[in-house]
This record gives sequence, C-alpha cells and structure tokens, in this order.
Amino acid sequence: MKTRLTLLLIGLFGLMSTSASGQYPKISIKQLQEVSQSKLAACNDSSAYFGDTVTVVGVVVQDANLIDVPSSSVQGGFRPFVHVIDTADNGKSGDFKGLQVMGVYSDAGGNSLPVSDVYNLYAGMVVEFTGVVGRYQGETQLNILNNSSINVLGNQTAPKPLVISLGLLNDNTRTNKLETGEEYEDSYVEIQDVTVSAVYNFSGNRVSFDITDKDGNVMNVSDRFFAQKTSSYTTTRSSAPVKQGSFDPPVVGTKFDYIRGIIMHSENGCTGSSGRGYEINPTRDSDYKIGKTPPNISGVTRMPVVPSDADKATISAKIIDFDGTIASTKLFYSTNLTDAYDAFTEVAMTLKMGTTDTYEAEIPAQTEGSIVRYYIYATDDIAQESYMPFSANASNNPNFMFYTVRNGGLSISDIQRVLNVANDASPFEGQEVTVTGVVTASAKAYDLEQIYIQDPTADKWAGIKCQGNSDLIQLFRGQEVTVTGTVAENFGYTVLNVTDVKKTGEVKTVDVVTLDPSDSAFYFSKEAEAYEGMLVGMTNPAGGKIYISNGRLNGFGEYMISTDEDASYGKSRRVQAGIQNNNNASSLWVSIVSDTTLKDVDGTMNVAPIKAEKGMSFDTIVGIMFYGFGNYNLIPRNDDDFIGSSVNLPDTDYPEIVSVRNVVKQNGITLYPNPAQNEINFKVDGSIRPDAIQIMDLNGKVVMSSTLNLMGSVDISTLTDGMYIVNCFEKGASVASFRVIKH
Repeated sequence: MKTRLTLLLIGLFGLMSTSASGQYPKISIKQLQEVSQSKLAACNDSSAYFGDTVTVVGVVVQDANLIDVPSSSVQGGFRPFVHVIDTADNGKSGDFKGLQVMGVYSDAGGNSLPVSDVYNLYAGMVVEFTGVVGRYQGETQLNILNNSSINVLGNQTAPKPLVISLGLLNDNTRTNKLETGEEYEDSYVEIQDVTVSAVYNFSGNRVSFDITDKDGNVMNVSDRFFAQKTSSYTTTRSSAPVKQGSFDPPVVGTKFDYIRGIIMHSENGCTGSSGRGYEINPTRDSDYKIGKTPPNISGVTRMPVVPSDADKATISAKIIDFDGTIASTKLFYSTNLTDAYDAFTEVAMTLKMGTTDTYEAEIPAQTEGSIVRYYIYATDDIAQESYMPFSANASNNPNFMFYTVRNGGLSISDIQRVLNVANDASPFEGQEVTVTGVVTASAKAYDLEQIYIQDPTADKWAGIKCQGNSDLIQLFRGQEVTVTGTVAENFGYTVLNVTDVKKTGEVKTVDVVTLDPSDSAFYFSKEAEAYEGMLVGMTNPAGGKIYISNGRLNGFGEYMISTDEDASYGKSRRVQAGIQNNNNASSLWVSIVSDTTLKDVDGTMNVAPIKAEKGMSFDTIVGIMFYGFGNYNLIPRNDDDFIGSSVNLPDTDYPEIVSVRNVVKQNGITLYPNPAQNEINFKVDGSIRPDAIQIMDLNGKVVMSSTLNLMGSVDISTLTDGMYIVNCFEKGASVASFRVIKH
C-alpha cells in the first residue's frame, strides 16, 4: 500500500486541454472553502461558490490510486477522488485550505463517467482542476467538469500533517463543531493520544472505529483509502495498486500515539443531518502509530442483574495486558449522582478462583431505588492505565456503568434511562428482563402496525418497542401486559426482543407527554433521548398552532413541523409517514405525507395521500418518538393523531385498534375489552358505583339492559356483531357512556 506510482509528468496529460480553465473564474481553494464564523454559528457551512463552475490549483496530498470507492452508478463501478491542499504556505493544512475533488462527470445522455486519469495523480503534484462546486452530506466537493479539466502544473513536496486537537472537530457525542472544525475539512491532520472506544464491522467486509481523546471527544476513523481495507475486502478496479486489503482492526482499548488522515465531513447536530460528524481517513500504513498497550477490560458482568436492597452486586470483568502484566485492578462505585469519578468508593478487584484473567469485586447492598454508578480501573507493569467505561475520567463529560436497586423488579424506565446521553445504550443491553407496560401502538390495521408499551406512571424514559413474538400481534392499545425479552440496541434505538407475553387483565390509559417542536436545544443536546419510544404530542407551548415548515425534507418520507411555518431547520422537528422498508417503519395509515408518490412506494398506503405543504397547521400532532440515523422523528400512528388539522382528513374512528375506546371523564369508570366477543367488564376507581347499564345500537334502539352488582361482567354473546353505545347509570342518573365493538 506504500507503492509509489512511477509516472512521468512529461506527456502524461498531453492530450488534456487547458482551454476549460480559461472559461471560468480562477479562485484559490481557501476562497472556495472559507465560511464566515457567523454562518457557521448559524449551522450553515455551505460554500459561497456552491453551484458555480470554477478553476482551482492545489497540491495532491496522497496518491489518488490508493482511494477505493465503489459506486454502482458510475461506469466502471468506482468513483475516483483526490484530495488537495491550497499551494499557499507551501501546502500547509487548515485555514479552509483543503478540498476534495471528485472525478465523475455526466455525458450528454446523463450517464456518470469516471475521469480515470485522476488515479494517475500522486502526492506532491501541483494540479489545476476545473469543475462545479458541489456538496455531499456536508462535504464540499469540486466535481470535475469533464475529461479535459485536469492540468498538471508541476511537483513539490507532499503536504505534511497538521497536528490538531480532536476536540476542535467533534464533541463527546461525535457531533461536529462547525465553528472550530470546518476549517480542517479535507485537510491532512494528525490527532494524538487517543483510545479506540468502539469498532464497527459493516457491509460484510469493511471496518471503521471510534477514537476518544482524554476529554471524551469522539471521532470515527473511516476507510476511504486502502490503508484501512481489511483482508476480506477485494477490489475489481483494474488500476488499483493492490487487489485485497490487509488492515488488521484494532480492539477496543487500543491506544494510538497518533492517527493521521484526511478530515472529511459527515454532517450532524445543528445542521440537521444524521451523519457521524468530522471523520478522519488514514491514507497509508504510516498514518497509524500504536502506543504502548494498556490493560484491556472486557466482558463486564453484574450478578444479580437487578439487585434488591438485600443483595450485594458482584461485578466481574476480563482484564488482560497484551504486552505486559496486570499490576492493579480496582472497582469504584457511588450512590451520589453528583460525585466526581475521583470521589467514588474504592474496592479492590481480586482474581476469580479458577481463572487467570477474570477479576471481581462486590458492591454492598443499597436501599430500594438507589442508582449505583460504577467503573473499573486497571494498570499494568509500565503504569499504563485503562478505564471501563473509557471516559469514566473524562474532564468534560464522564460516563459510568450503573444500575437501579429494585425490590419489585425492573420498570421500563430502568431499561431506557441513561445518565449520559453521549452513550445512549441501555444499561441492560444483552440482558433478559421482565417489565410491565400499557400498549400505546399495536400491530392492528389502522395503527402503526408495530408494538410499543409504556409505563403510565412515568413521564420520561417510559416507552419501548417490543418485537419478535407472535403473541404481540394480538394486543390492543390500552391493554396492560407483562413481557419478557432481551434488551437490544438497533443503531442507538433500544428495543425488546420478546419471548413471552402475559396480559394482566387491566386496561389503562397513557397520558400524552407534550413537547415543543421548536426547542432546538432540547434535540441537539439529546435531551430528547428521555422520550425515545414514548407516546408524545408536539404542541405550541404558547397555546397557538404548530405548522409544517418544510413539506419535503428528503426522500425518506420526512417533513418538518414547528411553531412557525418559516422556522429554520434547527428550530423544526421531523415527522415521518407513509414509508416502510428495511430502514424505515412509519405508518401507512397517515394521510399527510412528504410526497404523494409514496402511495405505492416502500409500502402501499392504506389512506389517500395528501401532500404536506408549508403552512398547514394543527393543534397537536401525536406519535411515537423514534430515533434513527442520528435524528429524533415523530411517527404518527394514523390520522387520529393529527388534532385540529387545517386540512380536511378522512373521517376516522378506529375502535378496532383499542381495547378501551372511551373512558369516562369523571368517576373513573373503565370498560374492557373493546372490541369484545362474549362479555364486557367494568372497573371503578372512584366513588361512583353504577348499578345498571343500557346498550343501544347506533340507531338509538335499546337492545339490552342489565343490572350491575358492584361492577362486574355483562354477557353480550347474543348481540349481533357491530358497534353499540353502552350507557352506565347510578340510581337512574347517567354517569358514563362508551362506544363498544361486538365481534
């Protein structure tokens, strides 16, 4: 992968004309890339030359033939790229002087063709390019105009890496810092003293990994170059210097003295996109320097998983040192949520009997409801330190493992709650748990066709998606159920893979928690994580309407709402509807969609589509809070979730999806199940005691009357299938009225 291309400059591009450059303005790379601080502060990092055709000159950072980007849309199957630095200051990086050049253009027939000569550019070449200024996921690109738009001017020393801090680029949630990071886009940099905090295997043959600095800031190390292609990766590009990768992925906990590479932008955060922030792409083998390996801590377990107030918690972990020996292992814990990491109580970890690398320690029994935070610390024979979690000692945003002491078993909130939204994985990931909740979305027709349950006694961390068990499809909204399953994370979204479902026989209501769709800080700070999987309503806190502010955000069925129809992206929230595929699971029973062509695309809609238009207004839009691809989306279940709509929606009355359609507004009377087959049941939580009921058909004809003894069951098996009105009386006075389906 270090092969130097043996090329002769003389005559290499002899067939290329320089005439193209004379037709368009010639600007510096810095002019093209520089964005004012005021624009960056407003979450706008777009080039002032976006859409223009320009000519620039730059020095090539690395051999372009070392880039391997497959693309099915480009003839030949690959998309050529090269990265260049402004020739000012002898090719010094930073200060908006880096640029990505893409060698693809369209012919008269609209076909995407590669500028294959891009692959002949190598580090140190000074090259003039003419192309159109474009943009992809936050990355400014120069798209070469045609196959005659490259002119090699000479050669100089290849650019050296610029040493910068990771914290200039991303924060501890891997969110891009535009105001300090944008100037390094497409520059060649060096980031020092980092630890591998996560490894991602994807597409079957590729790998990337996250690195974390001492302050907890996070960046992804990506694989645009052959330097990070694994042995399972094979290229079919005929001009590639190698055909198969050879990169050996690091393990979590690996220390790097430095990583060098090209900074690329995959925008997220306030820009509204769902990428991975600024990423670094090593260009060659020498761009990685592994440091002394500290102890590796893995396989952390806790027994019991849910301690009661009578239980000690035994914490175990596998701790090894790949290039030395373990000198010390310790467990630290605290029940005070304000304690800094160095104020935790210390407990020595000892080698577990019969093992050579498993250490354990005990946390004493704590009182019911206590939240116990803990972390593990280890050192080796050369005083290299490790923490688990890795950022336990981070100065700006430490992270810890934790559990809640429960005598009566877990709640949904215990599964969903995190103490640091920078790491939003459930503390029970991979564990089998049992929880009780009320169904807020069902698999029934007219509904979301996915199952969510929620704890009606909690207003945060209270909802979760349930999947994987056929008994779930029998549930109706409002039913209380106890489910057992394994907690899993699906790209940051917590789900429960259910193995057992038990109905408690109770029917309960879940209050909708209202949120402000224009509160940008709430979403960008990830406070919204507390509402993941919950039934929420987007409302105007001032009492006015909410509006559609962008009728079509993208091609994924998303549009935007806010308290102001002219609200910016940052002050609007996403709504998704009308699309179901491998990556999206919104409702097909919602009329208002971003594009009416969704009627028969990615799932067939069950209602007539209505194009979402800017300015449409509503009192409230209700739905499930979903998290995916770095964004929080509201997913309405059907048209009933659009309350006070300025658009005429189809008449809706979907009693088939709920176990109890109406609960009396006073007196606390509940009827269930609904729909009902043979009997209806009554429950009273208040002081009223109905003594009789009267059942009418929809024409007002009384079809059944019955007395009630302290509220109980009424046999309706003799009624024909259909809808009925059930009126409840106490001493002749009407106290409740229900609409019931008999089937």
